[in-house]
Amino acid sequence: MRHISRSIVLGCVLAASGWCVTAQWVSAAAGDAAKGKTIFQSKCVTCHGPEGKGDGPLGKKLKPPAGDFTSAESKKKSDAELLDVIQNGKPKTSMVAWSKQLNEDEIQDVLAYVLTLRK
Repeated sequence: MRHISRSIVLGCVLAASGWCVTAQWVSAAAGDAAKGKTIFQSKCVTCHGPEGKGDGPLGKKLKPPAGDFTSAESKKKSDAELLDVIQNGKPKTSMVAWSKQLNEDEIQDVLAYVLTLRK
């Protein structure tokens, strides 16, 4: 009986973890890429460039250079990782946290647009 209880608890924990990962993925996919493009063009193009290649007027001059969303390295990042960088910035880089300037919907919109740049 005790073995069954542990199995049930473990199953519930794993199911809940899977739901959280799915909820994060759904949340990231919930943004409006068209709205995100507008925000990206006004706030991100200077560093990341119009196509997200890190080739904006300031992008290549930064140390380290701005992220290239079309790179193999960037394509390996999960939606949740990209969302975290947009929200919280990236330490030891010029990437700032946008969570104080953009609301959650706007951040989701930017993420949705950034994902379209990963061609």
